[in-house]
Amino acid sequence: MQNIRSKDTLPEKKLAKALKVKKLHFAQYVKSLPGKPDIIFRRKKVAVFVDSDFWHGHPKRFIKPMTNQSYWLPKIARNKQRDKKVNRELRKNGWKVLRIWEHDIKKDTQKCLNKITGALR
Repeated sequence: MQNIRSKDTLPEKKLAKALKVKKLHFAQYVKSLPGKPDIIFRRKKVAVFVDSDFWHGHPKRFIKPMTNQSYWLPKIARNKQRDKKVNRELRKNGWKVLRIWEHDIKKDTQKCLNKITGALR
């Protein structure tokens, strides 16, 4: 458990590197915003979250743990509820919210970049 990171994960680093190559200016892990988005574009008010398939319960790629399900399943459900609450709060304050799954970044980073640049327009 101690090796699980809440920031600077490999998918986040890969996405940040791709954004830098595109010369897009962003900030990371802004504590003043609800949910501490992984990447934000202040001027355009776009917040990007990189969600883990496990921790955020991807509908298809989430693998149910074999042990201690009485702990893990409610934990994942609380994470999903918190994600919805954070999305509502940010949108209420005028932010566009993008949630990108870690698998999508690993599989097709360019598609994720297109999604972000589309939101920036």
